[in-house]
Amino acid sequence: MTRLSYTKALDNLLLPLGFERQNKREWVRVRGSMKEDLDLQKSWIDGSVTVNVWAKDLETERILKSIECEAVLWIRQSCVRIGTLIDGRDRWWKNNPNGPSELAEAVRTYGVPWFDRVQSLEDQAAKWYSRGKGNPWRNTNTTVLAVTLYRLGALDEALALFDAPVPRTVSQGTLAEGRCVQRWLAAQKGDM
Repeated sequence: MTRLSYTKALDNLLLPLGFERQNKREWVRVRGSMKEDLDLQKSWIDGSVTVNVWAKDLETERILKSIECEAVLWIRQSCVRIGTLIDGRDRWWKNNPNGPSELAEAVRTYGVPWFDRVQSLEDQAAKWYSRGKGNPWRNTNTTVLAVTLYRLGALDEALALFDAPVPRTVSQGTLAEGRCVQRWLAAQKGDM
């Protein structure tokens, strides 16, 4: 009898749920404008594996990529490891007979439902991009939050993000990205 591999166990779980295998260890599905992604990460230290769960809004990404900027604008995907979803600890599965089925069960119980926690732009703004929390310049996703707020029709709130004092520790790249999105948002307001 052949033992089930980690990739085969995940294929058995994810393919019927509408995911497609993109490469050796990645499964992707698109629902609406959301791209949902799971990848099987293998440790280079001991060969154990874990699963990373990713999601991003493709329409927000499209808008970001369309904004003219000297810096590269990109969406930072929301990501969590399966162990964090289980109990807040980083978990890795060793090459043992029950490992593939245990990992697939963890993905079924904790990973796949994670995608349903963020169903709306409001959820994205609050849960992924820290809407209303702290200085926006300290948030690596401020540009993504701003575009998400724009999509929500909260253009003034999006513009206000860039009025916050810029800390000295903010990288020049983050500052350049922010100023590009700020200019684009101001132009959108002028078009109204």
